[in-house]
Amino acid sequence: MTIPVYTIGYGARSIEEFLAALAAHRIDFLLDVRTAPYSRYKPEFSKAALEQALRAAGVRYVFLGDALGGRPDDADCYTDGRVDYEKVAQKPFYQAGIERLQRAFAQQQRVALMCSEGKPESCHRSALIGRTLADLDIPVMHIDENGRLKTQVEVCGGEAKATIPPEPPADLAAVQAELDALAEMEMAFNADMEALWDAGDWSDPASSAPDVAPPSAPWHHLEADLDGARHLLKKVFGYDSFRPLQEEIIANILAGRDTLAIMPTGSGKSLCYQLPALLFPGLTVVVSPLISLMQDQVAQLQQVGAPAAFLNSSLDFTSRRETMAWVRQGRLKLLYMAPETLLRPETLLMLEEAEVSAFTIDEAHCISAWGHDFRPEYRRLLEVRERLPDAVCVAVTATATTRVQEDIGQILGFRESDTYLASFDRPNLFLAARPRRDGLRQVLAFLEEHADESGIIYCATRRAVEQLAAQLQANGYNALPYHAGMDSATRRRHQQQFSRDDVPIMVATIAFGMGIDKSNVRFILHYNLPKNIESYYQQIGRAGRDGLPADCLLLWSRQDIVRVQRFMDEGAEAERAGRQARLQAMVRFAQTPGCRRPPLLGYFGEEYTGDTCDFCDNCTLEAGEQELVDVTVAAQKFLSCVKRTGERFGASYIVKVLCGARTKRILRLGHDRLSTYDIGNEYSRDQWKALAQQFLIQGLVEQDMQYGGLRLTAAASDVFRGEKVRVPATHAAPAAATTTPRRDAGEYDHSLFQELRTLRKALADEADVPAYIIFSDQTLIDMARRFPRTPQEMLAVHGVGEVKLERYGDAFIDRIAAYCQENDVSPPAAPAAPTQPRPATDGEKRRYQEVGEQFAAGHTVEALAQIYDVKQRTIFGHLHRYVSNGGAVDPERILAASALAAPEQARVLAAFDEHGPEYLRPVYDALNETVAWEELHLLRLLYLTRGA
Repeated sequence: MTIPVYTIGYGARSIEEFLAALAAHRIDFLLDVRTAPYSRYKPEFSKAALEQALRAAGVRYVFLGDALGGRPDDADCYTDGRVDYEKVAQKPFYQAGIERLQRAFAQQQRVALMCSEGKPESCHRSALIGRTLADLDIPVMHIDENGRLKTQVEVCGGEAKATIPPEPPADLAAVQAELDALAEMEMAFNADMEALWDAGDWSDPASSAPDVAPPSAPWHHLEADLDGARHLLKKVFGYDSFRPLQEEIIANILAGRDTLAIMPTGSGKSLCYQLPALLFPGLTVVVSPLISLMQDQVAQLQQVGAPAAFLNSSLDFTSRRETMAWVRQGRLKLLYMAPETLLRPETLLMLEEAEVSAFTIDEAHCISAWGHDFRPEYRRLLEVRERLPDAVCVAVTATATTRVQEDIGQILGFRESDTYLASFDRPNLFLAARPRRDGLRQVLAFLEEHADESGIIYCATRRAVEQLAAQLQANGYNALPYHAGMDSATRRRHQQQFSRDDVPIMVATIAFGMGIDKSNVRFILHYNLPKNIESYYQQIGRAGRDGLPADCLLLWSRQDIVRVQRFMDEGAEAERAGRQARLQAMVRFAQTPGCRRPPLLGYFGEEYTGDTCDFCDNCTLEAGEQELVDVTVAAQKFLSCVKRTGERFGASYIVKVLCGARTKRILRLGHDRLSTYDIGNEYSRDQWKALAQQFLIQGLVEQDMQYGGLRLTAAASDVFRGEKVRVPATHAAPAAATTTPRRDAGEYDHSLFQELRTLRKALADEADVPAYIIFSDQTLIDMARRFPRTPQEMLAVHGVGEVKLERYGDAFIDRIAAYCQENDVSPPAAPAAPTQPRPATDGEKRRYQEVGEQFAAGHTVEALAQIYDVKQRTIFGHLHRYVSNGGAVDPERILAASALAAPEQARVLAAFDEHGPEYLRPVYDALNETVAWEELHLLRLLYLTRGA
C-alpha cells in the first residue's frame, strides 16, 4: 500500500470546502506551490489566513513557491515570453524542491501540493511537478475541482511518462486498496475502544490523560429528573447540596426548556449544564471561546469519571479524528468546542449524525454587541441552534448588564420565565481600593500578607508587566510575566507553571486569565484602573472560586483615568459615549467612601440589601478600625492654590507650587509670586498627592477628563468658610502596607493542610494535571478539619465523590493517619450537627426581611448572627433596613439588649436628634468616640422604632 503525492487547487472553492477536501483525504501537510500566495480576490487563501485556518484544522503548512512555484525570475527560463517547463526543471532551486517531495514520499507522509487553479489540467502542478514526479516513479493523484481523484495520466494524457502505470485503474485500485485498509484500521480501532470500554478503562493507551468512566458510571439507568440530579451531585461531584439557583436551573434544563443562567464566577454555573449532560441520553455540546478553560473543564470532568472531550485547534489531526469517532459512536456525554471548530462543515455533519440532547453556549455575553467582549462569530451560533432543533439550548455567562441580559434573551428567543439571575455578590472576596502612590512598595507590602499564596497582578501595559515582574523577582518573589507580546510557547509555559502551582504569582495584562479555572487563587491585585466594571468584576472573579476568602486590591491613579480616556478618544465615535459612561462607573467605584458592594452590584442591576458588608476596606473603616484626621487647613491651602493658578493645572503642578518648586514653568508663569507658593512644607509631595486624591474623592475639586486640570466645586466654598475636611489617617501619609482582614475558613489543622497540599501536588504532577483538579483547597481544609479515617468518612468530605475516592482516597487516608501518628494527634470527633438550624423562610424574601421577621419572632441578635454566620453588626444592618422599610420590632427588646446606662442611652438618642440617623460617623464623633459602634447600631434601631 503506497501513499501517493496529492495535488489540489482551490479555484472556486470556499475555505470551508477546501478544508473539507483535505480532511476527506486525510492530508497532514499542505505544500503551497503558488508563486505569490497573496490571493487579492480571495483573501481567505492568503498565506497568513490560510496558515491560521490549516493550524485550526490540524494540517501543517509549508510554502514552497520559491522552489516549485513554476514562474521563476530567471530570464533564461522563458521561451517566446512563455515559461519553459523543461528549462525550469533543470534549475537548482527546483531540484531542491523536488528533493523535499522525494523525502516526503519516502517517509510515506500524506502531503498535497496546492495551487490556485482548480483544474489540474491547466496548472503547473501537473504539467511541471507531476511530470517530474512521474519520471521519478512517484505516483501522483490530483484532487480535481469536483473532489474526484485523477491520475497524472488522466490529466496529461499521452504526455505522461512511461514510468506512470499504463492503465489508470492500477493507481486507482492502489488508492482504493489503501482506503479499504484504512477502513479496516478504523474498524479495528473501534473494536479496541469497545474492548476498553467493556473492561472499564476508557483511556488512550498511548496517552497520560485521565481515564473516562466506564458504562457502570453512577448516572447510568437514572431518570433525567431532580432525584437523579441530587444522586449524582454527591455520588459524582461530592457535594451535599446545591448552591443558590443551581437546583432551579437544572430542573428547568431537565424539563427540556431553553435556559439562560447569569451567575457570577465561582457560583457553580458549569455544574448547571454538566450535571444534566450526564442524565440526558445523548451528547451535550458546549461552545466556549477559551481553549485553556475547556481543557481544564474536560480534565476535571475526566477526574470524576465523566466521558468528556474537546475539539479545538490544539489537537493534531489524529486526535481530532479519534474524538470525532467517539462522538459518532455515542461514547461521549460532553463535547467542548471553540465556535470556529463548531462552524466547520465536517463538525456540523458529525453533530447532525449524532444524538445531541443539549446545546450549551458558555460566555453567552459574547453574543451581544452591548457586551464588553462581543464576538461576531457567536452570532452564527444561531445557525447551529436551528440545525439542532431537538436539543435544549442553555446559555450561561458570569457578567452581563441588564441591557446585555435582555439582548441575549431576545437574540436566542428565550422566554423571560426561563431566565435565571443569581446574585452577583461574592461575599468571600474582600474588596479594597487605594490610590497608587508608591506602587512597588504597596505591592510588596500586600504580598507580605499573602506569603505562599497564589495570585494574579494585573497591569495595563506590557511594559509595566515586564518591569513589575522583574522588580518582584529582584525582591525574592517567584513571579512570571504574561502578555500578548510574548511568543505563544512562552505564554503557554508560564500559564501552565501558574496553573500547576509551580509559580505562585502571575504578573499579566488582561490577556491572561480568561481560560483559568484555577480554584485556589487567593488574591487579585490591580496595579492600574480597569477600563470598566465588567472587566474588573471578571478579573476579580478568578479569585476564591473554591469559596474560601480571597483579597482583591485595586491600586489606581488619575493618570490611569487619563490613559483610558485617551484610548477612548482613539476609538469609534459611536462607541465613545458608552465607554465614557462605563469608565465613570469604574471611577466612582474606586472613589466611593461607602461600602463597595452597592456600586458594584448596582452596575449589574442588583440592589445590595445591607448597610455594610463587613468585608471591604470602607466598611472596616466605618467600624472605627481606621482613624480619621482633620486636614481642613491643608484643604484650604490646596484649594486656594488651585484658584490662584487659574483652575487649569493638574494636581502634580499644584503640589509643586505648594512645596516651593522652582521649575521653569512655575517661574515663567510667575506662580512663585503667589501667596500660596511654598506654604505647604508640612507635608511631602507624596503626602500632598495623596491628599489631592482625597479632595477629588470628596468632591472638593473636579478634574477635566481631557486635559487633567482641576476646578473648584461648590463644596470648596464651604471649606473656605470653615467646613471640616477629614480623611483616613493612611491617606494623610504615604501608605506602604495594605492590610486586609481575612475571613477565617473555620478551625482546622494548618500543618495537616500543608501536608495534604504537598501530597496533592505530587499526585497532580504524576497525573499531569493542575493540583486543584485533584482536590480543591476547600476539600483539603475539610479533610484537615474532619481527619477522615475510613472511605465512608472520606465520602462525607466536601468535594469527594465515589470516583475520586477510588482514585485518591487511600493516599489521603494514609497520609492523615501517618500525620496523627507522627505528631501524636488524636483525630477530632465527627462534627456535630448545628444546634440551631437556620429558620425556614419564603425563598422570595430578601435577607433583611428574613432577619427582621426572625428577630420580631423572638430570635436574639446573637442567635441570628450564628444562624447566618455573620457578625452582629451585619445583623444590625439588616434590622436597620427592615425598620426603614416599614418593618416593626419591639423597642423594649432592643432597649433590653443595650449595655448602656439610662443616662448614656439618652445622650446617644439626643445625638441622633441633632445629627440624624442616616450615618453613624457624625454621631460617633459628637459623642467624642466614647460609645461603641455596636451600641450605636442598636440605639439607632431604637431611635427609628420610637420615631415610627
